[in-house]
Amino acid sequence: MKKKVDSRLKTLLENNIARRQRSLFVIVGDNGRYQVSNFYYLLSNMLPSKPSVLWCYKKDLGFSSNRKSRMKQLKKQAKKGKLDPNVDDPFELFISNSDIRYCYYKESSQILGRTFGICILQDFEALTPNILCQTIETVAGGGVICILLHTMSSLKSLYNTVMDFHERFIGNENLYSGKIISRFIPRLIYSFSTCPNCIIIDDEMNILPISKHIMNIKPENTMVEDIYLVNNRYSPDENKNRCQSFRNVYLSGKSKSNEYISLEESLAGTNVGKLIENCATYDQAQAVVHLMDTIFNKDLNATISLTSGRGRGKSAALGLALSGAISYGYSNIFITSPYPENVSTVFEFVEVGLISLGYTEHKHFELIRSKILTDIRVGGGKSHVNSHLIRINIFKEHRQTIQYISPEDYKLVSQAELVVMDEAAAIPLPIVRKFLGSHIFIMSSTTNGYEGTGRALSVKLISELKKSCSSLKNGIVDSNGISPSTSFKEINLNEPIRYGKGDPVEKWLYDLLCLDATSPPPLNPSINEDSRSEISTILASPSLCQLYRVNRDALFSHHPASEKFLHNMMSLFVSSHYKNTPNDLMLISEAPNHNLFVLLPPFNPDTKILPPILVAIQIAVEGALSSDYIKNNLSRGLRPSGDLIPWTLSNYFVRENFGQLTGIRVVRIATHPSIQRMGYGKHALQQLILKIESISTEDLKFDELIHDKKDEELTKSTENNIDSISFRDHLQKEIIEVNRTIPPLLEPLENINYILKPSENIDYIGTSFGVTLDLFKFWSKLEFIPVYIRQHMSDITGEHSLIMLRSFGKNWVNLFAQDFVCRIIQYLSSPLFNNFSTSLALSLVKSLDNSSNKVKPLKPSITKDNLHHSFTQHDCIRLSRYAKQMADFASIADLVPIISQLYFENRLTGVFISYIQAAILLGLGSQRKKIDEIAEEFNIPSSQLLALFNKAIHKINTYIQSNIEISIDSNKNSTTIDDYSLKASIIETAEENPIHNKIPEGTSPERTTSKDLTGKSLILDHMEEFEEFIIPDNIEEAVSKVKKPIESAKFNVKRSLNLPNCKKNFGKKKKV
Repeated sequence: MKKKVDSRLKTLLENNIARRQRSLFVIVGDNGRYQVSNFYYLLSNMLPSKPSVLWCYKKDLGFSSNRKSRMKQLKKQAKKGKLDPNVDDPFELFISNSDIRYCYYKESSQILGRTFGICILQDFEALTPNILCQTIETVAGGGVICILLHTMSSLKSLYNTVMDFHERFIGNENLYSGKIISRFIPRLIYSFSTCPNCIIIDDEMNILPISKHIMNIKPENTMVEDIYLVNNRYSPDENKNRCQSFRNVYLSGKSKSNEYISLEESLAGTNVGKLIENCATYDQAQAVVHLMDTIFNKDLNATISLTSGRGRGKSAALGLALSGAISYGYSNIFITSPYPENVSTVFEFVEVGLISLGYTEHKHFELIRSKILTDIRVGGGKSHVNSHLIRINIFKEHRQTIQYISPEDYKLVSQAELVVMDEAAAIPLPIVRKFLGSHIFIMSSTTNGYEGTGRALSVKLISELKKSCSSLKNGIVDSNGISPSTSFKEINLNEPIRYGKGDPVEKWLYDLLCLDATSPPPLNPSINEDSRSEISTILASPSLCQLYRVNRDALFSHHPASEKFLHNMMSLFVSSHYKNTPNDLMLISEAPNHNLFVLLPPFNPDTKILPPILVAIQIAVEGALSSDYIKNNLSRGLRPSGDLIPWTLSNYFVRENFGQLTGIRVVRIATHPSIQRMGYGKHALQQLILKIESISTEDLKFDELIHDKKDEELTKSTENNIDSISFRDHLQKEIIEVNRTIPPLLEPLENINYILKPSENIDYIGTSFGVTLDLFKFWSKLEFIPVYIRQHMSDITGEHSLIMLRSFGKNWVNLFAQDFVCRIIQYLSSPLFNNFSTSLALSLVKSLDNSSNKVKPLKPSITKDNLHHSFTQHDCIRLSRYAKQMADFASIADLVPIISQLYFENRLTGVFISYIQAAILLGLGSQRKKIDEIAEEFNIPSSQLLALFNKAIHKINTYIQSNIEISIDSNKNSTTIDDYSLKASIIETAEENPIHNKIPEGTSPERTTSKDLTGKSLILDHMEEFEEFIIPDNIEEAVSKVKKPIESAKFNVKRSLNLPNCKKNFGKKKKV
């Protein structure tokens, strides 16, 4: 049965097409997917071409995407009489005749960089903030976004929806009641009413009262037909028609600014001028000019970062620049991205640029598409059309190639002249670093954090590249493992192209997920944020600032004041921490064991002005796991989500009882950039630690009244269903407003209650982070001790995760720390840790030196009884000679690792060396570095380092000599180890040499028995033969024995195997 569609829906679509803005429809009801076809036909009649469709779902699509399968189902229904074969089903026609890209939610990263006209999001429970960003931002201006909801009697019933994201919070019910309070979904529902381009309807296209802002909508005066006129500068050439759909998206309805026109005039007649004619905005044209400037100069080792929000034309600018590189003779060009789909726009605009420069397909270049089908879930049996461009061969003047490669094939770029990385934020940071080299490197990405690696690209890599470039200009060699770049450019695009400027859907999405909170607001707008001296005069000292707990019910209430406070707090997290993604907003709001704290300056509670946030802290309560639960999971190799520190350390130390302890993990801490390194973050954590230590067991309880009251309200609101009223009638009368009874946003620290049972206590506080020297020093000052380091680097940042703990009560952490030190000494020589600086490695192994509670070493100290376990007698001789500067470093190179291990395990009792000497010992011994590498790190000549190292070895050798007493005979005086070792080595050599087992000539058999036929007895027997030639201790006695002056003495020695004859022949002249 046909039904007249509400005219306001059509008016909204027409107005948004005219303004190049997007429309958002939330459809309530199980039949909502059948209304998608109506929106498709409405758009098809309003636009010059049919829009492409993106359909995202969790697992079950609800219908078959294969035409043959659908036809079989239709035949079965027709046989059963459930379908009239003479009547066409609009939904079936829509599925069969439209270009639909089906996509699992878990594969949503594959559509980054794509553009669609309609986006359908079903399976509401599987949605996450990251998925919302990745999918909604692909829709072009004038397009439609549909969110499908199941049939419900009230929108408030969504508050109790168990989202798939909640699975990571369920598991440890010993810390909380097991009930998850939904705060994100109510805020989402409230936000729908604030978006002027959003309408909530039922599955019969009736507008619900929550969309009251759309009641008085009026049509725009602009005609829709005038919006999609293509610029008349394009001739109807066959090759150009291939890219007509892309021009419709990027060039339609765009009026050129005066700056754009002047830029075109200044570059008229040049290759760059021909390329920027294809640009849609002045921002995009400027980006192409900057890219071409670097390409024209052929500045190898140059790095360019192209960043912006979604839909600003980054990929198109890259494609145009690559076509310009071809005209300048570049032969080997590589493009990489997580998936070939991500660079389809880049390749299409390479083709557009080549055509603009006078190239002709088949005559001057050829297009090569992928032969493997990348998407097999495309409706209508059109899977073959989804092959993607992966290579362009140009042969106009000489052989030139633009080739797509996977990020894992980074070794192929060694011979490249130009490398382009699109969607760089979705690629792990260690792999991005491997693409840096002796070629021009251009990376492009958004920096909102939902691409896979969070904000690691902007917070980590880009800042390191800036530092590397500035250091190179100042003559300083960078030590961060970044290849030095002769130049680094950062290009940012602001004006949107995919949709119109000021798109309300974009603003709604950015406000909902705090995507625009990339930099915190200045502490005082009247002063410069970089002027710390001026800031310190108006800010209170850290000791006067107070820590407050943030009430999450008030924070996510959608109140205007709480929304501003939320954006300010998230901007701190985003600007200071690289692991931020939009999903973290849902984690903060929904996780039952998480809490938020802020450090605020003194302020008047009665004022209506929000105080500035100086420090923001997010913590999570972990542990209190049952013994059976731990054993069951560890025996099967499982590690449930959450409880990061308990699971990691229980497995690492094979201590199942560690998971039974209750601890607090500092998930993240962020300080305002203007006051970093001024003691505010340290003071905030000190207040938090002191509060935890002072909490008594009576205060540690789960506040059941608040949660039960909340659950009661939700239950009453969702169970208020009257049988006589249908769900549709109830939806038509339901009005949803923001809750007016909001609890206080800030709670003083002395009033906080942790989500714990009354009988439990906090045993420790810990943190886990990607280890760097600055972060390690920060946590060490707060008496945190390292106990665990991950052996493999993080796929996102390339850093090793480090866990540091501080115990409350008994000092059991030092025992774990000792084991950690023993392990890290062995780890440092591994290739996995070769990126560690010597300063960081030394800080890790010496982390227990500043501990107030000393513990005994795990291994015994070196004494005369166990010295032989580490050194042989020859080793002691070599060590002693090097200590006396009688040998070079190569003679003891094999002993340095042993000495380093003994020293840093505190087994050389009483030996103390300076910091720089310890660093040299650790670098040469444990890290296996060369002396030149250590000299470069500390900026000290290697000769001076070797001199300092020799002094350290002298101290260690003195300790070894002083603790060993070895004598040949118990009746004789003790000798030094050098003398004993020399004699013992002679004896051992004689015993092992078979020539000494023979009886020498002139020796009587009576003096040589079978028992004495050893090298030792032979040497002792003939020692008296050489008494005349032994130099005595008294020099005067030796001189008196010489009859003639030594200067006139002449000797001829006759060598003979017969030792006794040597004395007879000594002094005789040789006969000629």
